[in-house]
Amino acid sequence: MGNLFHPDAFLWRWCSRILDVMVLSILWFFCSLPAVTIGAASAALYDAAVHGIRRDEPGAYLRFFRTFRRELKTGCPATLLWGAVISVLIWGGSLIGRTIQEPGPVLAATAVFVALLFFALGVVSWMFPLLSRFEFSFGGLNRTARQFFIVHLPSSLLLVLLLAGSAWVCVRFLFPVCFLPCAEALAASLPIERAFQKHMPSKEGEPRSDGTHE
Repeated sequence: MGNLFHPDAFLWRWCSRILDVMVLSILWFFCSLPAVTIGAASAALYDAAVHGIRRDEPGAYLRFFRTFRRELKTGCPATLLWGAVISVLIWGGSLIGRTIQEPGPVLAATAVFVALLFFALGVVSWMFPLLSRFEFSFGGLNRTARQFFIVHLPSSLLLVLLLAGSAWVCVRFLFPVCFLPCAEALAASLPIERAFQKHMPSKEGEPRSDGTHE
């Protein structure tokens, strides 16, 4: 019975994990409120979720704020660019049904907008985890995210479904924002970390061929 109340007991470890998921999700929400900071907040959330929860490293909350501050310079313009692209695509897609009456053109235009939206969401799904792990210029970040989207296309499809589904649930019901952002980051980390390992040396922290570090 005494083991149940030990700090390292299974029950308390899982309670701690659940608390971390909730706190990190709420931190992401409040740090994303200015909208332009969503990218930096997402990079910070991914970094804290992978290192603090998946790898059980200490200081997850401190890591979140450290990464958030560090990635503001690159994350904000990336958010403005891809946020504008996604917004235009969603607006354009919603406009199709109101302006085009023929079924054939509607289907063709819808297919184009869906493909473009899939591309934009896929690039964004890779972009901020990449930003959390490596140092990039604005151009280098966009280029590398597009490359990861293409090279790891099946994983990109999964990441888009996770991102779009989580966003829809949070917008539709609101309360899942208390846990779903971090849960989505943890789920996304499964294919993302597997892809990262293919482009990294055996020991993390060693410089890669392009000169970046973890």
